[in-house]
Amino acid sequence: MIRKIIFMLLVLFALQKANSQTTIVTSPELNPKPVFFGGGLVLGGGAGTFQIGLNPELVKRYNDYVDLGAAVNFYYASYKFLDNGGNVMSRTNNTQLGVGGFARIWPLQKLFIQIQPEYNWTFSRARDFLTTGNSGRASVSAPSVLTGIGYGQRSENGFSYFSIMFDLVNSPQSPYRMGQLNAQPIFRAGFGIPIRFRKSKNP
Repeated sequence: MIRKIIFMLLVLFALQKANSQTTIVTSPELNPKPVFFGGGLVLGGGAGTFQIGLNPELVKRYNDYVDLGAAVNFYYASYKFLDNGGNVMSRTNNTQLGVGGFARIWPLQKLFIQIQPEYNWTFSRARDFLTTGNSGRASVSAPSVLTGIGYGQRSENGFSYFSIMFDLVNSPQSPYRMGQLNAQPIFRAGFGIPIRFRKSKNP
């Protein structure tokens, strides 16, 4: 799966490079240093599971090659473990909160490299319904440095993107690794709209 995505991005990179050599860009220039608000939404579920996530972003474009921004993570997941008869054996709820900043570097018009240091807190609650009926709570926290590549479009009217990243810190308490031996790929997609500021009138 990861190899297919990387191959797709390489193909897009080649197409973009070929297109840039034969096409004259006539689109109007962006306003100097525009500010955008956006982010992504994650929804998922299945047999005994439910997931929802929000990733609001505030992004400022500094020039044709660099965007800087701040991001907030909110993620909630509920898991039910069932026996063969469909009875609930146990249930686990995880809530993740995180804050961080990021830089997107655009070496080409539609391809970017993203670096995103952040800090996440994960709160878990589990209950055993089958045997003891006991419940327990736990909380962990960890820093992360997400790094990866993405494909996107941006203009004075907004932006959209798709990215794949990995956590370079790879802490055992990181929400991107918990329950796994190695760091897991992080897929994100989102969009943003410009924040319109009123121009001050000269007296």
